[in-house]
Amino acid sequence: MRPAISKMVVLFFASMTPRILGAFFLPNAFGDAYVYIQEIGTLSTKISNGSFRLTDLFGFWLPLYQLIAALLNVVVKNGFYSGKIVAAIFGAGTCLFVYLVTQRLTKNDTAALWIWVLIAFNPLHIFYSASAMTDVPHAFFVMAALYFALTGNWIIAAIFGALAGFTRVESWMLIALLPFIQFIKERRLSVAALFFLVLPPLLWFYISWKATGNWLACFVQRQEYHDWLLRMNPAIARFSLINISKDTATLLVSADVAVLIAAFIAAWFVLRLGRRFFKRGESNDDCIALVAPVTFFFAFLALLLVAYLTHQQPIIFPRYGLILFILGLPILAWTFLKLRTFYPQFARKVLVSIVVICALDAGIQFVGAVGTINQYRTQRVVADYLRDHFDQNSGARIFCDEGTVRVLSGIPEDRFITSSLAPRDDFAFRSFLEVSHVDYLIVADVQGSALAKLMRRGEAPSFDGFETAFHSRSAFLPTDIWLLRTSRPKK
Repeated sequence: MRPAISKMVVLFFASMTPRILGAFFLPNAFGDAYVYIQEIGTLSTKISNGSFRLTDLFGFWLPLYQLIAALLNVVVKNGFYSGKIVAAIFGAGTCLFVYLVTQRLTKNDTAALWIWVLIAFNPLHIFYSASAMTDVPHAFFVMAALYFALTGNWIIAAIFGALAGFTRVESWMLIALLPFIQFIKERRLSVAALFFLVLPPLLWFYISWKATGNWLACFVQRQEYHDWLLRMNPAIARFSLINISKDTATLLVSADVAVLIAAFIAAWFVLRLGRRFFKRGESNDDCIALVAPVTFFFAFLALLLVAYLTHQQPIIFPRYGLILFILGLPILAWTFLKLRTFYPQFARKVLVSIVVICALDAGIQFVGAVGTINQYRTQRVVADYLRDHFDQNSGARIFCDEGTVRVLSGIPEDRFITSSLAPRDDFAFRSFLEVSHVDYLIVADVQGSALAKLMRRGEAPSFDGFETAFHSRSAFLPTDIWLLRTSRPKK
């Protein structure tokens, strides 16, 4: 085995170790993961019994990650761990491509190894690599596309770009980005590469049309959900100083301040040398090499900011900054090495600043992950109580706006009622609960929940006809969930 290959194997398995352990011992980082797990189980069942059809891929999200995990689940037969294991493997692969892109960009193996350390042991990346979600697999495909664009293998880059485009819709912009980068570097376009890049949207439009009769059905669903979310959560339907501050802080911590600063410095360098190239015809290898990573980074940053400013994405979650952190790490290495060349007297101070900032951001991420684990445990015990005490053979229902509790309970979704179906008037709401045969109320501080107003610090919620049955709480992150049971006599 050649040394280069043996190093890749060592780096891959070193990256894999904390992620596989996390897959088995850490909870999912976000409630959406449990919906993905349900989809993985449904798809694997249809694949196993031979009833799978192309239209089964249609859903709220693009299906590649779920399909890969479902294929594994045919063998593993545990959708929960299949989804997490697939994410962990892709997470380790992402770390490897971060190393390769950095090495290619800087031609400095020591810098590439240190950048690998930053991503391989980053708390946020490990946490999401242990979660059954698309963020980390998508980042893997994006980084692979970037690496092969740097090496000039445009068809392979386009194939990975297409895989990214069949995982998350934002990667459809690679249809424009990769040809643009190829034209800048080589003054030509690859028709074959463009063919692969346009396949995901065309295939998805066909699946949507075949499944629903509307080729834009997925986007209709997304818009309906978006409208419902803003309607149920008026606090995020408009900009406020508190929300903007929270979202900005989340983006800065998850993308890393040092990475963001380095990316803007690199962008300035590219623009400055680019002007020289177009005015005087002066070519610069550094400028050309930087075009791809800088273009990728700012395309994803611009897409996120535009979505946020237009309220198409009203909340910035930590995972949204994770793709920027991954794309920006090679740029961070390049920027530091360039500054060290031009301003050697400041190199030590810059390096110390980078280490301090990265360590501080990683510490905040670690604390946030611990808080999320505490929150999950609080939700888990409520879900377990419901599973053990709710009679699924009865005609009773559960009122619950806590999505993670619903999924963790294992109780069919049609046995739950949420605020989206309930009237807002108090009298009508009480009548609605009685007519709907609601025996359990889950009271939690969930935005838009009709029951959130019952929450009082340190006090059990009071609701006519119901009594407190169970209470679960975590102090960090503060999570308080009360379970109320009907006190009406059984008929």
